[in-house]
Amino acid sequence: MASSIDKKCSLAVYGRGLVSLGKGQLAQATSYFCLAQQMEPERDIRSTIEYVKAMARIGQKSGNSGLQDQVSAMDDEALSALVAFRLMGEGKYSEALSVWQKLQPGAVRAGFGERIGCSMTFLKERPLMVTGQPLKSLPGFGIAPAKALRTVKGIIRLQADLSRARNVRMVTFLVDDKLIGITNRAPFDTTWDTTRWPNGRHTIKIVGTDGNGVVLSEKMTQVIVDNPISKSENVLVSDNDSRSLWDILWRQMRLKPSAAAINYNLAVCALETGDVQTAKAALERTMAADPGYPGAAERLSKLCDPAPSTALYKINTVEKLVALTFDDGPKPDTAALLDVLREKDIKATFFIVGRQAERYPELLKRICAEGHEIGNHSYSHYALEFLPIREIERDIFRCQAAVRSITGRDMRLLRPPGAHVGKKVSAVTHKYGIRIAMYSANCSKVEGTTKNEVLRHAIASVRPGAVLLMHNLDRVTLRALPELIDRLRAKGYRFVTL
Repeated sequence: MASSIDKKCSLAVYGRGLVSLGKGQLAQATSYFCLAQQMEPERDIRSTIEYVKAMARIGQKSGNSGLQDQVSAMDDEALSALVAFRLMGEGKYSEALSVWQKLQPGAVRAGFGERIGCSMTFLKERPLMVTGQPLKSLPGFGIAPAKALRTVKGIIRLQADLSRARNVRMVTFLVDDKLIGITNRAPFDTTWDTTRWPNGRHTIKIVGTDGNGVVLSEKMTQVIVDNPISKSENVLVSDNDSRSLWDILWRQMRLKPSAAAINYNLAVCALETGDVQTAKAALERTMAADPGYPGAAERLSKLCDPAPSTALYKINTVEKLVALTFDDGPKPDTAALLDVLREKDIKATFFIVGRQAERYPELLKRICAEGHEIGNHSYSHYALEFLPIREIERDIFRCQAAVRSITGRDMRLLRPPGAHVGKKVSAVTHKYGIRIAMYSANCSKVEGTTKNEVLRHAIASVRPGAVLLMHNLDRVTLRALPELIDRLRAKGYRFVTL
């Protein structure tokens, strides 16, 4: 469409090349990329052209591609990746490993997902990966037709409807996830100057919280802003603004090595040089980015030690041993929990949620530094059994990769969120040497009640080898914990990790 409007638009021609590349039409892609380079010489498309040539040579004898051998002189990560790929073809795995390791930090995203934009996969069957990003301004409800939405203009008043949330103490107002007002006074309202926003569809979100910041009410609605446009506003975009927009688009379209490709090839080189641990860590990142990347699952499964096929519900012992386990952390209150465990000289097992680990890395480091065991509780806290196999793998290894990047530690236990375990989760964990760790006593049913109720339930549930399930954030459990430890010790129990 862009090229039909402007025949001289080099990025439109480049975009056609990307479409051809995605379809595996390498000759046609090369033609488009070379034409785009001629149309705009100052925009360096050399790495893209060289990548297409490299894909065309897969399976053929390696020849001199004309790329520089001195990677240290390059500031183009795509060219660096191409050099590393060629070095692997020449059997120079140690040199290639060094290049992939330099590229690895630049590909890291939250949860070790794939990079946003257009990426090089180094796979002839699918040489291009295009990864988008969720739109923050359109939450999980469907997009209503414009004619069904309220139209607003000028300065309008927004007010929270707290008829079903009477304990609200603070209300925040956001438009397209941007804060426009906050108040702790009735009638909990604010004004929105719509003239400062572009005409069109916008999402209003009103969030009410109690005195502790707990969300009690959250309501969203869409409106159409329709303000008159003055003659002074109705002007063409300046050349500078236009250039900046094209540059933003170019940064998304410009080819770069995918996270999966970087980590998979890094793992291959590490294995060739005998570094199994580096290979395993890189393959976990590959699976976090793209569990379907050819060869990744097979290579990783071969590096994993076998684990018992049966789930762990209790410790196999007749001794008075008990394991305290805490799910869903780390969270801010984990620090107080750790203080109690340190004071009582107790080691526990923490099942870590990957996204929480990324939010509170110092707390995770403290958990490990103080001698506690850690296990995988998924990255996103989804009910894993209800996901496709590859999404189960992705979520498990996003957590593995996140925790390893912070602590350097492996995790060989998985507690599936919500205790949802079936054939799919069992098949995945068995394949990668991970043992499912459940529990013999679930304290969640009494957490949030009273200290005495938590103590009564926990103590009544403990038998030799018991595994107690508790949570990081419950303050009643936190208050009960010191006395629980003392009373179990008085009964002769010793505390162990899983």
